[in-house]
Amino acid sequence: MSNNQVQRGWEERVICPEKGSRVIHYILRDSTANSLLAVVGIERSLNHMFYTVTEEYLRVFGSTATVNARTAWKARKYVVEFLISITSGGGSLFANSNQQRIEATPPHQQHPMAITDGGAEYIEVLCQDSGMRGCWFRCKVLNSSQRRLKVQYCDINDCDGSAKLEEWVPAARMAAPDKFGVRCGGRLTVRPWPNSEYCSDKIFRVGAAVDSWWSDGWWEGFLIGCDMDAPNNLQVYFPGEDKFATVERKHIRASRDWVDDKWVDIESKPNIISLINSYRNPMPKVTLNPLPGTSVPGNSNVPAARESSSKSGEDSHLKELLLVKEKEDWTVKSS
Repeated sequence: MSNNQVQRGWEERVICPEKGSRVIHYILRDSTANSLLAVVGIERSLNHMFYTVTEEYLRVFGSTATVNARTAWKARKYVVEFLISITSGGGSLFANSNQQRIEATPPHQQHPMAITDGGAEYIEVLCQDSGMRGCWFRCKVLNSSQRRLKVQYCDINDCDGSAKLEEWVPAARMAAPDKFGVRCGGRLTVRPWPNSEYCSDKIFRVGAAVDSWWSDGWWEGFLIGCDMDAPNNLQVYFPGEDKFATVERKHIRASRDWVDDKWVDIESKPNIISLINSYRNPMPKVTLNPLPGTSVPGNSNVPAARESSSKSGEDSHLKELLLVKEKEDWTVKSS
């Protein structure tokens, strides 16, 4: 098929339908099975969407005076006008790009990242789009090419809810650096499903790097305290989206990175509250409720989840911090 015979189209996918926190993806497609995430819409406040162009789109089509890294829209109609302008001309999405077109290989050629279970191949895919930064989604590998993987999301349905969401994702994209600099350099946005040794029910301390099952994915975060009214609930901070949540203990696992074909432990941050305060400056300093049975090393009389009493003025409960973010969701997210 010649390039001028290739047709283009676009698709709107609701990734998160929760009112007040909606996330919508706008995907370009062509008739040769190429696809490209072009725009991401985030609901920043109730009924107020904010739309931005993705880095992937800019890598393929390049920046212009009207569409670049600073481009943003506040109304869906402008997004639709933009998408129509891109798709009306036709032609392969990657015709003028350094990126290769998708040439699928037989699905029996297992991707090295995948974990095989009953003949199916499974991976986790890291989302770095605004509104979902730091979330690993569980996926089944359907097909692969040299540069991309076609995956089916295990826990996310497509926009009409009739089937599981499917899309092509980069096979070897480098993950962006994290906010606090604790993640391994060179890690990718795809990795195997963690094995049974990785999922842990051990006792976590404040500052531990954890993954929390929340809103249909495993979110990278740090343990910041426990819910004194419900000991089985833990309080977690997600640095990717600067969010707090209360998560059931059974939905917490130790967080690690997959680098050079092995799992690497993530350094804990006992001073996580100070780091959060510094990042969200200006903010009042806060302290935490201790996790049951924990203590500061070297002093059994001082709870590990509290800062030293010598630091004047640091006797406020963690929720004082949260008062500044009145709209944060503190409801427990179950599977």
